[in-house]
Order: sequence, then structure tokens, then C-alpha cells
Amino acid sequence: MKSGKIKNYFAGGNTTKGFYSLFSYLPQNMEKIYIIKGGPGTGKSTFMKKIGKDAVERGYDIEKHWCSSDNESLDGLVIPELKTAILDGTAPHTVDPVNPGAVDEIINLGIYWDSDYLEEYRTEIINLNEEISRNFKKTYYYLKLAKMINDEIEDYLKEGYCPLIASKTAEQLIDEIIPVDSILESGTERHLLGSGITPSGYINYFDNLTEDIDNRYLVRGKPGCGKSKLMKKIARTCQERGYFVTYLHCAFNPEKIDAVIINKLNTALINDTWPHTVKEKRENDNIINMMNTIDNDVLARNLDEINESRELLNKFMEKAFTQLNKAKLNHDELEKYYVEAMDFTGVENRRQKLLDNIMNNVNLDVLLPHQN
Repeated sequence: MKSGKIKNYFAGGNTTKGFYSLFSYLPQNMEKIYIIKGGPGTGKSTFMKKIGKDAVERGYDIEKHWCSSDNESLDGLVIPELKTAILDGTAPHTVDPVNPGAVDEIINLGIYWDSDYLEEYRTEIINLNEEISRNFKKTYYYLKLAKMINDEIEDYLKEGYCPLIASKTAEQLIDEIIPVDSILESGTERHLLGSGITPSGYINYFDNLTEDIDNRYLVRGKPGCGKSKLMKKIARTCQERGYFVTYLHCAFNPEKIDAVIINKLNTALINDTWPHTVKEKRENDNIINMMNTIDNDVLARNLDEINESRELLNKFMEKAFTQLNKAKLNHDELEKYYVEAMDFTGVENRRQKLLDNIMNNVNLDVLLPHQN
């Protein structure tokens, strides 16, 4: 039996707008949603990882939605073919049932902990939670400062920005990407994160998410040259022509787009500018240089200020990463108390029960392809 494929995303992000969640798009079009409740260290991520591993071994493709505050932990698992999603329903991405019982089901791992043990360390747990909150407050403070500097860089370039060139570039790409005979019904969309600001630095999954896409357009240029506007315009036009579009928001400023994927057109556009560069370049990648929209004289006149601002931006980002690391270390300490209090045998039994339930509900039409 052929193993399933894995696509990697981030469920939410540490951004210039604070914690930014796109959790509502994880279970899009799912018929069964399981919401896991429980404290840190109760095994939520491991619970999902094991089910994901079982699904892949049985031939099902899965989506792993990682935690931006701990990039080795899962916040969500989606098995599209089985129309099933499993979500971490705890803060900061609190999720509650919309259709309890019929669609959504809560899995409470809190029933497997020793409350008396946790009560014994009540003060330590409260203090660690308060320290983690301070760490994240400082993280978002430095990210907001970094955005102010980034906005300044954009302003320098906007002085020489030519919207006519940008519009012409977009129209040429639209003609190249979208077939003339496209259907005219409006297409749908999904919004996710393909990158994240994490304790391990900036991480992106663009190579993984476009590994099956043949036509990749790598969009390059400094802040303010219109990369996000270009991708949004092309994506909106694709939707108007009837195509489903996946929007991957920017991990730094989620109001912007870092990539769009149109599977039916076998096409993706990706912001290929540091720090979210594509690692595995291909010979047939199409390079779109958006610096062509910027007047060279304006760029030369402001280049020193741009470079100085870039250095300052990097310093604020380093401070944000430092605070994220501190939050991660404090979170690891917090988890130790819950790990000691947990009955993981009970958790594993519950996981196996859920796996059996998911697989036993697979109908014949879904099951047959995996028996070839």
C-alpha cells in the first residue's frame, strides 16, 4: 500500500498583529471535527501526530498544522479524504463546538490528570503562566516595532513605485496562467499560513506545499514593490474565473499574502524574498522581478536609509525571537508538571478508540482506492 502525502502549514502565527489565527479554515468542508481540550503537556500534539502517522500508513494524505510558538508541536490535523479534522481547542486558538455531537466532538484529556498533584504545584503553575504571558507581550511589542521600520522601508520605495508597470505585469501573468475558456462561476477560497515566526526562527513550508505544482512563479523584490498586491490580483481573478484558491498569509504581516496556490491550474505564486525564500529552486521556475516597478533613481537616493532601517528591523526581530525562546523554555517547564500528573495509558486508549472510530466510519467509496 502506498503511503499518503503530508502537507505542512501553521495553524496560527505570532505576527505584528499579535497572535493571528486562521483556525476556522482548518476544518473547511469537513464532516467530522474533533476538538481536543487539555493543558500543556497532556499529549494533545502526540495524540494528533500518532493518528496522522496511522492515516499516512493507510494511504491517506494529511495536513499537519504546526504551532508557531513550538514548531515541533501540532495544533491541528486534517485528513481531507476522510473529511475529518482534529484541532487543539485550547488558548490562544480556543475552539468550541458549533454543532455538538452532529459534527463536532470534544475530547477532554483533562480527565486523565491527577488534580491533586497539580494543586500541589498551583503557585509554580500560575507563576509560569504569568511569565509566559509577559514573554508573548514583549514578543508582540518588538514585532510591532519591526513593522513600523518595515513600513518606513516601504515608504521609501513607494516614492518611486509605478502602478502602471505593476498592472501590466499582472495582466500579462493573468493571460499566461488562466485559460481563455475558464468557467465563469465564482470560485471559493481557503486562507492558511505556510510560514511562521517561531522560537527556532523563521520557518516556511513553501517547497513542501508546492512539491506537486509544476508551474511556480517566484516573485521577488524589496518591501513596497507590490509583491502581495500582484498575487492578490491574480488570485482574485482566478476566483472570478471559477477556480479554488489557497491564500497563504504573511507570517510577519498577515494582511499581506506570501503565496497563492491554484491546484486546478497547477500553478503557484510565491514571495521568494528573504526571509521566506524558496529553498529548492527549479530550472523551470518563473522569476518575476517586481523591482522593475521601482524607479532606479529613487531607489539609489534612498538606499542608505533603507539599509539602515533594515539593520534596525533585524535587531527588533532578534529581540522578538529571543522572547519567543524564553516563552518556549517557560512553557517546557510548565509542561513538566502536567506530564507528571498524566495517565498517558488512558490517553493512548482514548486515541486508539478515536482512530478506530474514524476508520470504521470510512465508507466503501473512500476505502476502495486504498485496497488497490
